[in-house]
Formats: sequence, C-alpha cells, structure tokens
Amino acid sequence: MEWNPETLQFLSQCFLHTLSPYPEPRRRAEASLLEAADRPNYGLAVLRLVSEPTVDEPLRLAAAVNFKNHLRSRWSSELSPERNVPTLAPISDPEKDQIKALIVPLMLSSAPRIQSQLSEALAVIGKHDFPKLWQALLPELRSSLEKAGEGSDYATVNGILNTVNSLFNKFRYQYKTNDLLLDLKYCLDNFAEPLLKIFKRTAGLIDNVANSGGQAVIMRPLIESQKLCCRIFYSLNFQELPEFFEDHMGEWMGEFQKYLTVKYPALEDGGGDGLALVDELRAAVCENISLYMEKNEEEFQGYLGGFVEAVWNLLVVVSKSSSRDGLTVTAIKFLTTVSTSVHHTLFARDDILQQICQCIVIPNVMLRDDDEELFEMNYVEFIRRDMEGSDLDTRRRIACELLKGIATNYKEKVTQMVSSQIQTSLVTYSENPAANWKHKDCAIYLVVSLATKKAGGTLISTDLVDVESFFRSVVVPELQNQDVNAFPMLKAGALKFFTMFRNQISKPIAMALIPDVVRLLGSESSVVHSYAASCIEKLLLVKDDGGKAKYVSSDISPFLLVLMTNLFSVLGKAESEENPYVMKCIMRVLGVADISREVASPCITGLTSVLNKVCEKPEKPNL
Repeated sequence: MEWNPETLQFLSQCFLHTLSPYPEPRRRAEASLLEAADRPNYGLAVLRLVSEPTVDEPLRLAAAVNFKNHLRSRWSSELSPERNVPTLAPISDPEKDQIKALIVPLMLSSAPRIQSQLSEALAVIGKHDFPKLWQALLPELRSSLEKAGEGSDYATVNGILNTVNSLFNKFRYQYKTNDLLLDLKYCLDNFAEPLLKIFKRTAGLIDNVANSGGQAVIMRPLIESQKLCCRIFYSLNFQELPEFFEDHMGEWMGEFQKYLTVKYPALEDGGGDGLALVDELRAAVCENISLYMEKNEEEFQGYLGGFVEAVWNLLVVVSKSSSRDGLTVTAIKFLTTVSTSVHHTLFARDDILQQICQCIVIPNVMLRDDDEELFEMNYVEFIRRDMEGSDLDTRRRIACELLKGIATNYKEKVTQMVSSQIQTSLVTYSENPAANWKHKDCAIYLVVSLATKKAGGTLISTDLVDVESFFRSVVVPELQNQDVNAFPMLKAGALKFFTMFRNQISKPIAMALIPDVVRLLGSESSVVHSYAASCIEKLLLVKDDGGKAKYVSSDISPFLLVLMTNLFSVLGKAESEENPYVMKCIMRVLGVADISREVASPCITGLTSVLNKVCEKPEKPNL
C-alpha cells in the first residue's frame, strides 16, 4: 500500500465510518480495512496516518488502535496454534524496519491517548524483537529520556518510562534461563544508571514543589514518574540483586522511605484521583521493599527497622479509610513477610502486638460498604472470595494473614490478644445489636479465618474460643432467627461457621438446627441460601470415627419433603436459576435419602424444569 493522498483519503474515510453509530457503514469500513490489511505496507500506512497532523484526533486514535491490533496479529510469523484458523500474512522485514524507525519519535510526540496506544504497540514489537532484533531501541529511549529529563518534559519522560516498564515486565514472570539473564544484563547495562538519574532528578523536583506549596497539576506528573521508576526497579531486581542496585541501595531506599512518610497535600487533599496516585506510588514502594525482604534480606536488613516503622505508621492511617485497598494490602504483606523472618522480634513487645490488633487488623477485618455492595449485587464473586479462598488480596484476608504470620513465633500472645478482641466485639454488639451487628460479624470472621487444619486430616481447630460454647451462644441465635431476611451477612457468617466446624459440633445439636438451615433456603439473599445449601451438602459428607457416614437417610427423612421443596424453590429465584451450590446439595441429598413417591414427584418435576431451562440457555456447563 503506497502512501499518497489517495491512501490517506481511503484510510481516513474508513476510520471515520468505524466510529459511526450505525452498524451498516461500520461493518463496511471494517471489512475494507480487513481486506486492506493483507496488502504490503498497510501497517506503515496506518502509522503514517497516525502521524498526520491534518487528520482529526479521534480518527488518529482509531488508527492507532487498529495499528496496535494489526501488529498483534501479524508481527510474528509463527503459525497459529489453533486448527482451522487461517494464518494471516505476516508483516515483511523491510516494513518492520521502517515501523521501528518511526514509532518511537511518533509515540513521544503524540497526544496522551494516542501515545498510550503506540506504547502498547511498541510493547508488542518488543515482545518478539527486543532486545536481540532491535538493538537500537534502548539507546534511543535512553537518549530521549535524558533530553526530556533535562528539559523537565514529563509528558515525554512518563511516555518513555511507561514503554520501558512494558518492555521489562518479562523479567517478572519468565523462568530464569541463560537467555533471560543475558537480556537482563543488556537492559541493566543500558538503563540502570539513567533510571537512577531520572529518579533522583524527579525526587529533587518533588521536594522543591512540595516545599513551595506547589500545585497539583505540577506535582501529578512527577509522582507518576516516580511510580513508573518503582515499577521498573521491581522488574530489574526480580530475578536477582544486580550489582549496580546493591552499590546504590542507599540512594533508592532513602527516597522509598520518604514516600512512605511524607504527605503531599496538593494531591492528597485536593480531591479527584490525587490521593489514589500517591497511594499507587506508595504501594509500588511496598512491593519493592517486600521483594528485597524476600530475596535480599541480608543486604536489606540495615534499612528494615526504618521501613517497618514507616509502613506501620502509614497503615494506622490508611486502615481507617474505607478505600485505599491496594496500598493497605501491599503494606500489610510487607509486615507479614517481616513477621515470618528472622527479624520477627520487631513484633515481640506486647504493646506492639496490641497496636497491630486494634489499629491495623480490626479496622481492616470490619465490613465496609464495598463488602456489603458486593454481597448484595454480585453473590457469585462474594462467595468466590469468602468461601472458596480467592480473597488473598482483600483487606480482611490479608489482615488475618498478618496475625497468622506473627503467631508463627508468638502464638500464645496472639491467641490471648485476639480472644480478648473477640469478646470485646461481642460485648459491643450486645450493647446495640441493630447498630453494632458488624462487630459480631467481625468476631465470627476472626474465629473462622484464623482456624487451622490439623496435619494429615480435614479437622479444623481453633484455640481462640471453645467451639461448641461459641457456637451455642453466638452462632445458633442467628440460625434460629425467624426472619430469614434480617441481617443476611450475619446469617451468612453463621452458616459458614457451622459448615467449617461441622466435625466438632455434636450430632444432636446439629440435627436440632438442620430445620433452621432448611428454612434459611427461603432467604431472598443469594449468598444466604447458597451457604445454607452448602452447609447441608457438607454435613451429609461428615464421617464418624469409624469412617461411616455420620448423617444417614433416617436423619433427614422427617424434613426431606420441605428440604427438596425449598431447594427447588431456590432454583426459581432470578439470580439462582443455575446455582451450583443448590444443585450440588440436591445431588447429595438424593444420594443419601430414601426417596418416597411423595418426594419423587416434586423432584422429577423440579429437575425437568431445570433441564429445560438449561437446554434453552446453557450458561454453566458443570451444572
């Protein structure tokens, strides 16, 4: 495809029509572009259109997106692994060379949204060609970075750093091989020094702006730049500690600690996303010091005490906030790593443990508005996090992981302190149950989350409370509450406790409560009736000491009809038409119970109805 006025007109019209609100001209334009993409130099022509100042920015942005996707599908000449998928004609080597020559200066001179797309396109090329087949890239980026830094052109600086961050990301997740280490050495030789130089230059500018009460508009790109430098630092240090970074560790760590302790009012108090941006920088710092704590503990230990104190004080503040999740989680992860290391004595004092429990753990375990919203609006995701253990990066879970980490060396102290906190939460709840119900949920969550599985078995145990006593006084009242829709999150927590400690709860007590669990199947809350179904299903799997089923058909026969009726009623609710927990419970009950004609009829009707709905609109194959 030759670049001339006709090509410019053709591509401009096509990209204009791809933005049309009407489907027909949009389809015709997409078909024309798809056909043109097979012609030689198509990618180069689209890139030239992106650089054309006479073309409107929305069209150039659409062209940049098309160019990025064109490279994704055609830069590599590797065959598609999928059968029956036609192999697209790869971009020729001469065209690749021209694209490489144009893309960096064009990216650096483009508007932010176009720059973002071209940066991603460059990362696509880098994935296949960098560094071996694109030796000129890093020196060009380095030279451009030095010029932009000297001119304090932080739009360009951040564009370069964002691109370098994408290129270096591979050092985080690829296996350590000789080829990877050679690539890493090349990147370190060419970029470690300029990275430190721009990091220190930006740090000085931030100090000057902060001391002069500078505006957020000036501070924002500087903080963004430091965040990107921290991300690149992480990538370059992930495999092993490079000599350059070991020699200059003090310079990096001094700035890292400052960002954890200094407040930037122009951004943090100015509204908008200023606070989030500063927190992203702090979170990136926490990731870096966690990496050094895990992999370079000996070299890092001289800085450890200062960082523990800085992170500690930061967490006391951010734990009070209902947002700031990313920073909270990464900061607690750092303290958890320290707590399980040889430096655990930093947490040995009773007053420190008390502060951790009261100022960090409890505020993060308490339910927040986001948790309530997820509970109500997306029950599948809530259960996935709460019951199935995918909540590793949530504030509630990571706070409990910190306690577990400290308990590795100070179990008795942690047990005594958390037990006391549980009792305090229950007392607070009893003073005003309607207003303080979250305190009771917190108590139940602490017992469940800090429970341990005994080695070589499935038995769950806890030293925090006497299980049967706690069950009778705290959990049973929630299960027996006659209003199945009142305080649904408390009911979900109670059902989870019953399910987890089902082996320790005596059969007579459990049998007396099964009708209540069956009644909770009628709750309007998708989480509650899912947990109720799961509780019944798991109870039917419990074995006695002799390895025989603890609950048999005669145990469930008195309420079998009500149970099956309620289970199938759940499948009639809007959000639970294909509820896997309910379906699994139905399967388990039918496998255990003696089915009479009276029960069989509604079961057959219900299963037929479910199958008909699934056949019409299958969404969950496992169902």
